[in-house]
Amino acid sequence: MRVAPTTERQIDPAKRTRRGRPAFRMSSAGKGDVVLKCQSRLEWLFAMLFVLHPGISEIYFQPLIVNLTRSKVYRKKIKLDPRCKYYIPDFLIVVNGKEFIVEVKSAALLGMTNKDFDQIQEIFEKNAIGFCKLTELDLGEAENNIRILYEYCVHDADSVTTWSNDLKSLLETHQGINHVKELAGLVEPVNWYVCAGILRGVISFDLLSWDLMGMNFPVVQAYGSLKHLEVISFV
Repeated sequence: MRVAPTTERQIDPAKRTRRGRPAFRMSSAGKGDVVLKCQSRLEWLFAMLFVLHPGISEIYFQPLIVNLTRSKVYRKKIKLDPRCKYYIPDFLIVVNGKEFIVEVKSAALLGMTNKDFDQIQEIFEKNAIGFCKLTELDLGEAENNIRILYEYCVHDADSVTTWSNDLKSLLETHQGINHVKELAGLVEPVNWYVCAGILRGVISFDLLSWDLMGMNFPVVQAYGSLKHLEVISFV
């Protein structure tokens, strides 16, 4: 475990924030914190996207504190020194074995913030931790797609696997299927099998451009690849 045990993690946004914003609670689907607590809708959407991302194995909300004055990173509860300046990041995620700190903000607020992100990034790099900033511009029009797929992702795993296997068998025996609308009457409800197929790498899906709610997109077999769910690239 790369971060402090849950009992040592000090930040509960429902208690910490004085801005009166509600805490969005959600399942991490077994990736890190059992329950993720997000302070904004944007954080909530990105947390769902992290759950879907196949390269992300762990997700933690506000798991550490950075003393900007002394350039130190703390992974457990500390006594704050009023003489020092601190930074508490939104998320720590583990991507293909590497830790990344993620700051989530609206593009407008990011442009007005007085945080020195160059200094923050330098501190993290010295601790072998990556750093990136994400805004709603990175999501495009993908909100509905993310929310729908997330609900299936945290659904009963056996059912999702069964639906995806059934879709795979169907595509193997009906090789002329080129559009999801052509699945009507072959599997029902179509959205169950399509969403399961996307999550299990049976079919590909353009998360940022296609419309999952309208079920109006081509059937492109993925042959086990989940690259279509890696919407955000971490390097």
